[in-house]
Formats: sequence, structure tokens, C-alpha cells
Amino acid sequence: MKNHLMYIQSILLEIEQPDFVAMTGDIVTGEHCDTVEQTQEAWNNTVSELVKRDIPWGITFGNHDYRGFIEVKDIMALDKSYPLSQSEFGPEELYGESNYHIEIHTADSTPDNKEVAAVLYFLDSGNKWCRETFGYGCIHPDQIDWFNEVSSEFSRQYPNHLGIVFLQIPIPEVLEFWHTDTSFGYKQQTSGCPKYNTGLYQAMVDNGNVKLALNGHDHVNDYCTRSKSRAPDLWLCNGRKTGYGGYNPDLPIDNGARIIQLFNDQTTGTTFTTWIRDRQEQLIIQPLHKPDCESEKCFY
Repeated sequence: MKNHLMYIQSILLEIEQPDFVAMTGDIVTGEHCDTVEQTQEAWNNTVSELVKRDIPWGITFGNHDYRGFIEVKDIMALDKSYPLSQSEFGPEELYGESNYHIEIHTADSTPDNKEVAAVLYFLDSGNKWCRETFGYGCIHPDQIDWFNEVSSEFSRQYPNHLGIVFLQIPIPEVLEFWHTDTSFGYKQQTSGCPKYNTGLYQAMVDNGNVKLALNGHDHVNDYCTRSKSRAPDLWLCNGRKTGYGGYNPDLPIDNGARIIQLFNDQTTGTTFTTWIRDRQEQLIIQPLHKPDCESEKCFY
């Protein structure tokens, strides 16, 4: 798996030349790491191509990161031991370990006159169970309160900035909007979202500056969706599975990554475009999917 992962990373990084890489969890298959040394080796394999190219990164944890020999707080400490890591421990009182934000400044920003073009929010969706409901984890109310407080202050100070949320387990609306609205991309499995909706989507809508939320978790889904009636400019997107741990997609999906490009204009603010590049070096044209079910029975 090590050589496969590093091979895919080298292809994608060489073609896309990113300024930053965000990892949306399940970075190690914790069940297969029985010692601290195995976890350290797996982590080093994951970031070695980034280190080689001097590319910074940030992480949020996924359910498999939580299932290892060492606790995620120790994995976060391991990640932060790399100088290029921009990851942070979140506030201790919040659920999870990887709740933090990263500012991206405009080209003309200075220490005396800071201008924020974008804010990246990393949220920790945990492992299993959401608010005592069986299933996958979720973003908890205390995390949403923290997000509301931080994001509203950025919106007040920098009204033209772009907010992007990264998390591992998709929110329920990722599945709901696939059935009720127009989407773009592939869906080869049911969405592994929690059964309980804690309200992160509405918090992003209320904020107004968040226009993109990206999740991992679902190995063989890569689609983007939205609600044209509730928030037509807020996109919810799956990534594209990069590594080879666990199950892998079937053709026409191949392992790759989702790319995000930001554009900043002093008048209109920051906008984005996104696409997928796979290990065959192809830029993927994602197919249109039309609404297919209005009933809530389709949402789980």
C-alpha cells in the first residue's frame, strides 16, 4: 500500500502543484497499526511526498484514525512534529481533537493591515455514535457553537472572504440533496452520514460566507450537491479516494483527489472552482445526476 499511495501522490502533486493539501480523515487505518512505530511509519509514508515538495498540509480525523493503538491526540502530536504541518489541537473543551481554522491572506495583506481571503475550518466528526444515536459520528453541538462564534467574527471583519469546511463524515444533507436536487458526480454507495442531524448545514447557511464543505469517508462517492432552494451557492462535495486502505472504487471511478482553486478579487471577494484528477492523470468531467426521490425514506 505504501508504494501505491506514494505513487498516486507523486502523480497528483506533480500535475497540480498545490500550495496546500487538506486531508479529510482516515489517514491511517488504525486497526492495522498495532504499535506506535507502525503508526509513525504509516504517517511518514503519508506525508513524505509533501515534505519532499515543501507543501504544507492540514488534517482532520476520521473514524479509522480513532481505532488505532494510539489515541488521536498522540497522532495529532505526531503530525505537528513535522514543520510543514499546519494542523492544530482544537480547544480542549470541544468534542474531538482536530477542530481549528487556518487563515489564507490576500496577496497584498500585511502584518499591519491583514486581509483574509479565505478561512479553512477543520472539524472532527469522530468515530461512531452521534448524540446517543447508533451509526457514524457527527459534528456535535459544542463544535457548531464554536464554529458559529469563530466564523461570525470572520464574516464581520472580512465580509468578502470565503469559508470552506473540511470534515470526514458527511452531514445528512449530502445524501438528502443527492435525491432532491441536481448533483454532479458518482455515487457507488449509500452515504455514510449520521442518522442524527446536529445542524451544521444550517449553521453554514446562516454564516453566509461558507460556500463549500468537503467530506471524506465514502470511498466510492465523489459527487457535489446543493439545495437550490435553501442555499444555491453552498456546495457539499465528496472528495476522491486517494489511498488504497479498505475498499476501492469501481470504474469509471479511479483513485485520485479533489482539487480546489481559489480566486480573489478586491471587489467581489474570493471565489472557487473545484475538479477531480485521478491517478491516470485525467481531469474528470463529473456526470449530471437529476433528482430521483422526494421521500425521507430515501435519505438513509
